[in-house]
Amino acid sequence: MKTAFFMLFVLLTGSVWGQSYEEKAAASKALIGKPLQAHSFYTLDKKPISFESLQGEPVVAYFFASWCAPCYKALINLDHAIKTTPSSVQVIAISLDEDWESLEQMLIKTGFSGVVWKSGDAKSALAQRLFANFSGTLPHIIRIDKQGMLIEGGSRIKTIKQWEAVISQRASLSEASTI
Repeated sequence: MKTAFFMLFVLLTGSVWGQSYEEKAAASKALIGKPLQAHSFYTLDKKPISFESLQGEPVVAYFFASWCAPCYKALINLDHAIKTTPSSVQVIAISLDEDWESLEQMLIKTGFSGVVWKSGDAKSALAQRLFANFSGTLPHIIRIDKQGMLIEGGSRIKTIKQWEAVISQRASLSEASTI
């Protein structure tokens, strides 16, 4: 009887608990062209910071985590591109790690020396597919214009040449992914 009740409960409330992948993806893609969602971030010295503090300059934000294997190589390549390419955007690497120690270990392993923020609520950022991360996976990259509008999201920027094209603004994320 308990099993039957549980099954009936799940069937009746399932649509309330979650959206389909297609619905989540569509809602996330709809964020393009809109102001960024409010979210809590912290600098490496654990001070609060937000995208609002960067309004007036274009931004490329790279979302990563220590548990994301492809993020390591992409972070190394991003660091190299930042050091060797004149940038016309503010580049921020944003950790979606739950703890500071994992983030710190990844930064040591990769040697990344650029600007790093840490999400205050990484689980919700992924679960809610914030910042046009419609696949809910990492790595994820976004471009933000001078007015704080989300103009593009993607996940295929990995090589030094791709990063150079993005941070010099010679190419969009989609264009750079084909380099």
